[in-house]
Amino acid sequence: MTPYEGKREAILQAAATLFLKHGLRGTSMEAIAREARIAKATLYAYFDAKAAVFTALLEELVAAWRAEFLEALRGEGDVVQRVGAALTAKYKAAMRLLAGSPHAAELYGEHDRLAGPSLRGLDAALLAALEQELALSGVARSRLLAQLLLAASFGIGQKAQSAAELGPALRLLAERLIQPELPGA
Repeated sequence: MTPYEGKREAILQAAATLFLKHGLRGTSMEAIAREARIAKATLYAYFDAKAAVFTALLEELVAAWRAEFLEALRGEGDVVQRVGAALTAKYKAAMRLLAGSPHAAELYGEHDRLAGPSLRGLDAALLAALEQELALSGVARSRLLAQLLLAASFGIGQKAQSAAELGPALRLLAERLIQPELPGA
């Protein structure tokens, strides 16, 4: 890791800590610099505004979520098990990140506004990967089913009270929607 990368990572970690603790509105660039133990001018050399810090943080999270989803989707088991695991991985990662933050709703709402293109790119990549896995398993309406799975899992992810609820609910969703669409079902 270069010194540039190390300092950038320290800034993002400091920002994540503060955003979770104080929310986006309650965190200033000065506070991020102080938490990262750097001069405010150094922070501005990396990021021109708090929104840019938040967006960079979300882009790193999006990359991690994509990797976790794809790893689970290409993991062990049949298509129903893999899809259930992939959907669970996606929403558990988000829930782990926001767990315990009194500002979770604010941060979740701001992520759409500030990182819309990254999130739309993630959604498109996950849809394409899910559609491909379903098609390879013989599902005739793979795109429609992939869209339905992602939409329904979003609702489950929003309403779940704990990470423990996610896995069983998302696996059941995958089972009930995919099983009847498989050849020979």
